[in-house]
Amino acid sequence: MYDVAVVEDEDLARKAIALSLRGAGYRVHEASDALACRALLRQTRLDVVVLDLGLPGVDGLSFARELRDQSDIGLIIVTRRSDPEGRIAALDLGADDYLVKPVHYGELAARIRSVMRRAGRDRRRRKVLGQWIVDLDARTVSRGGESARLTRGEFDILARLMQADAKIVSRQELLSVISRSPLDADLRSVDVLVSRLRRKLDHLDGDSLIATAPGFGYRLVAAPAEP
Repeated sequence: MYDVAVVEDEDLARKAIALSLRGAGYRVHEASDALACRALLRQTRLDVVVLDLGLPGVDGLSFARELRDQSDIGLIIVTRRSDPEGRIAALDLGADDYLVKPVHYGELAARIRSVMRRAGRDRRRRKVLGQWIVDLDARTVSRGGESARLTRGEFDILARLMQADAKIVSRQELLSVISRSPLDADLRSVDVLVSRLRRKLDHLDGDSLIATAPGFGYRLVAAPAEP
């Protein structure tokens, strides 16, 4: 599992990004400024830093330069600055990628995977779920010669449920995994995607792999196993 630091001074934005990345299977650490991120770096082997440029104290570009001077850690800039000059400055400093807010959470997770592949640190994560083999990096679900064709939203929900093992995940949290703006979205979309998942994964097994926690959310019937 990759360790990702989200460095963002806006609490709601930081927590939303962190929640979405946890749903995508990352181990996420939060920092509100460069000082907090430095402390994380002393305590944890981070794989990627998702860095906002508008930080208090040490500004984001200065901190990006510091990170790149000290290590080859993956560095993704996420900022409201859309001007070409800002993008060029960040990439010249050694940033691996540059995204302009508002960021699609699924795209951010994919950009992190891309950075890890380019760095040669891609670690395949495969799990057994019922009779299925789930490759969380390749985003495939298969058994024998059969593949379950999942949409992005269906796979993202499945990945979040797998991360929780057999613990309950609330519908609101699952909604945050699949939606750019969870507050404006409809919880019923989660129910629809889970229903589709069940049809695609349970039709040959008989028993459902996903259980409903009435009034709260969903969980896996059994925790995924190592292949």
